Amino acid sequence: MLVNRVIFFLLTLMIMAVLLAIGSHPFLAAAITILLIVIIYITAGMVRNKYRMGLLDDRCDPEAFLERTDKQINITGRNPALKNILLINRSTGLIELGRFEEAKEILLSIDKSRLSVRNGSLFAYTANLISCYFGSGEIDRAEELFETEMAVLPPIGKKAEFAAKMLVAKRLFHLKRYCESREQFNKLLAQKISKRARMSILYYLARMDEIEGNRESAMLKYSEVAKEGNKLWIARQSGAGHDA
Repeated sequence: MLVNRVIFFLLTLMIMAVLLAIGSHPFLAAAITILLIVIIYITAGMVRNKYRMGLLDDRCDPEAFLERTDKQINITGRNPALKNILLINRSTGLIELGRFEEAKEILLSIDKSRLSVRNGSLFAYTANLISCYFGSGEIDRAEELFETEMAVLPPIGKKAEFAAKMLVAKRLFHLKRYCESREQFNKLLAQKISKRARMSILYYLARMDEIEGNRESAMLKYSEVAKEGNKLWIARQSGAGHDA
């Protein structure tokens, strides 16, 4: 973090020096410098965030994602709103490792009053908490939360809309409404989705195949998840022949 501050400080001095050298008025040079630094800072943050999310969505590496998220918390953790979003991100990484209790502890430590419907943080928080309950077998608690809170939280943006549909499909699975769940998952599978999402869908479809006695179809899907899912917990489960 100190290195980043030094780099930005030196960059600020360089931009200011160049503008003054070409004859810019000091006040104008200062204004332009501040504007450029803000743009650079925002762009750098977006690039870091895209790379960080790519570790999870494209590389299916929740361990690396958690490491980068922890570093980001150290950088921007003084901002309560940003810290809460990063903590929700951290819970996502833990969920993808199958560490549902740890993820739940993080979520329950967050002050919900500081979350927002408009920026999607409350939606993400609630969706992750429901996933934790499903993952730890607390189906009734997950269902209660889904019906009382998730039903009134609008997903903001395409990613959140997709996440909401995924959650509905998983909910139907855990409620043993397999035909409806399979239909929803197949619709999502036909879309352009991340590798992580594809692995999750295939895993649930494989579980339903297995439950319905279609062992051969299930094993084909498990095999792909085990091969392509990298460090996701569902890849380990699939590679072990699946332990329901």
